[in-house]
Amino acid sequence: MAKWVDEGENDVLNIYLKNATQNTTLYLGIYKNSEEPGEDAGLTSLTEPSGNGYGRIALSPSDWSISGGEATQSQKTFTASGGDWGNCYGYFIATTADNTGKLLAVEHFSDGPYNVVNGGSIKITPKITCS
Repeated sequence: MAKWVDEGENDVLNIYLKNATQNTTLYLGIYKNSEEPGEDAGLTSLTEPSGNGYGRIALSPSDWSISGGEATQSQKTFTASGGDWGNCYGYFIATTADNTGKLLAVEHFSDGPYNVVNGGSIKITPKITCS
């Protein structure tokens, strides 16, 4: 289950308490950092796969299901094409498809890393909890 980072918590508070503009689309990405990102992490502190078919995946608002303080997105698949990505250690949710936005949440794979080779895939079902 993804954990909120400071930027994500502040973004939610600003949207709901200060009537800030809501993000119309969120994005799912993969990171290669071997250490789990900390509470104060931002997008620029993450290392993503580069090239070989990698790109963040847009998360449609209609694909979220919410129950009991948990939000779950439908499963998404990342596939390397044209070369290897190497070891991938976790996923993240961000407000943009590039590093100009905010990092909302991260999850370090409990059974990773996954060594993604050319033609290999990672399937992720993003989940965030409010507690």
